[in-house]
Amino acid sequence: MICSIYKIFLVYQVYQDGLEKAEPFTQNKREMKMNKASMTEKINLLHTAMGKKKADIILRGGKVVDVYTQQIYSADVAICNERIAYVGNAAHTIGPDTKIVDVSHKWLAPGFIDGHLHIGGTHLSMTEFGKVSLLHGGTALATGFFEIAIIQSLEGIRKFLNELKATGVKPLFVIPMSAFHQNEKFENTMTFTEKEALEALEWEECYGVNEVNLSRIAEENQQVLKIVDRAQQLGKILVGHAAGIHGKELQGAMAFCGYISDHEADSAYDAEEKARLGITIALRDGSVGENLQDILEQINGEYEKLGDFGFSTDESDPSRMVYQGYLDLKVKIAIKKGIKPATAIRAASLNMARFFRIDDEIGSITPGKRADILVIDDLKEVHITDVLTDGKFAVRNGEYCRDINAPQYDKKIMNSICLQQITEETIQIKVDTDKSVKVNVIGMNGNPLITDPLQYMMKPENGFIHQDTDRDIAKIVTMDRHNISGKIGIGFIHGFGFRKGAIGSSCNPCSENINLIGTNDKDMVVAANFLIQNQGGYVVVCEGKIIAALRLPIGGICSELPYEEVARGMREVESAAATLGCCFQSIFYKLAFMVYPTQFPSYKLSTHGLVNVSVEKEELIDLICY
Repeated sequence: MICSIYKIFLVYQVYQDGLEKAEPFTQNKREMKMNKASMTEKINLLHTAMGKKKADIILRGGKVVDVYTQQIYSADVAICNERIAYVGNAAHTIGPDTKIVDVSHKWLAPGFIDGHLHIGGTHLSMTEFGKVSLLHGGTALATGFFEIAIIQSLEGIRKFLNELKATGVKPLFVIPMSAFHQNEKFENTMTFTEKEALEALEWEECYGVNEVNLSRIAEENQQVLKIVDRAQQLGKILVGHAAGIHGKELQGAMAFCGYISDHEADSAYDAEEKARLGITIALRDGSVGENLQDILEQINGEYEKLGDFGFSTDESDPSRMVYQGYLDLKVKIAIKKGIKPATAIRAASLNMARFFRIDDEIGSITPGKRADILVIDDLKEVHITDVLTDGKFAVRNGEYCRDINAPQYDKKIMNSICLQQITEETIQIKVDTDKSVKVNVIGMNGNPLITDPLQYMMKPENGFIHQDTDRDIAKIVTMDRHNISGKIGIGFIHGFGFRKGAIGSSCNPCSENINLIGTNDKDMVVAANFLIQNQGGYVVVCEGKIIAALRLPIGGICSELPYEEVARGMREVESAAATLGCCFQSIFYKLAFMVYPTQFPSYKLSTHGLVNVSVEKEELIDLICY
């Protein structure tokens, strides 16, 4: 009885004094990642809703997309400080200092949430990415910053995380297992080991683990099991990777994980199998995987088979985001495929907020939630005119309106390529015979992730095996650019369609090395040396001349330029690469996964040599079969 009276006294005292002290009873640390409303803030919200206190902003005359009932109805939205106080006829909340924003004939939707994005793959600085994200409705996203983790470990993650926060976007930081997996057989910078993974899990801003590979769980990889178990102990979320795993292996992995998402579903059958097991499906639409449209077509209107699905991007080049769209594009695709607008918007907001267990903070336009609100003037086209985050405008009339500048990047992050310039001799393939030899060749079949294991008979010339453009066989190279190790992988690849020239990049998952594909060694060397001299980027070379290039000096992965210039530069290098004969879109992203020697079958190249990848394992194989 005394204890109960004491509790009542404490609550009363906080109410009376308006204090913002720590609460007298402990809460799980994970509740502090997105700051909860204090007692004072909640009292202010209560008073605003009752009309005792006046709202700071009223969005008046709009049509609210209710993601709970999936209805759309006319209502005002009253905002007090960072949060929504009232939804309905808000005339009683208007005071002399209330800012009234007329949204007549427009729709109000909750901010969109990306369930899985590799943010460094956009090649934008976090400042510029934040602008693009908000312009296209993305107010929160799950990301691990794995690209910069490979370059600068936790220090790099912290830099990118803080920079992104300043834009108004809410980063749902999940530790990057893509960086951790480089510690396996073939690539290892020692920048993100088990030690760093477990340390980052304890960060206040950490929501969980990114890219939990269910195949690694099924095969009982002890380090992965340990990291996942620790995340579960901390009450954190698992963002999964379930490519190519089915049946008892999938169910076994799910039995261990219990609660997880997946963005790798590539068919309606695949998505339904996973959804039945309680896996949250984050339908992917990006530069590497465009599964959203295919799955919605295959599901034939039976959307309940997907469960409480959401959306994800995985990888997206900057030109795609700027010119085609981001989360707004995913919602638009869903609507065009027959999903009701309110249901599509729910998938982009509430469903993902629920998965990340933050639906008490974001994901809907309801009292008490953070005022992350999109103003839309064409619902079917998902055309966004204005965006508020935490009750303040970030986008006004289609323009980013906050005054922010990117930080100054230090010399270490701007000088991350540790390679001396190379010569043609560096990338030659020498053999001790003048007779034709059987060569293992990576088969690019149009699938951006999975290759074919091919073999070709190739005849040496003067003791060396060269490219064969008549049979669409180019040379592929990947070089360690981190440790001055001299490690270099050289092989052959079929299916890109190059008739001349070469392309090069300093970006690929798990290693971020220097990567080249070319029809002749001279152009490949020019490409490599440009990347080394300019500290990373993308480059296209033909007949010894650079015909297009995009510099990416921030860690060799991102540009310091405005997003418009980066998008234009990306489009230029993609167009230039197409003139060499390649007919694929997102050419450089497809190159990136040809030198990603894990998870996705079959032949891939590493700095140790050619690798045969299966769901169960990866093993080095000989390039030449004597």
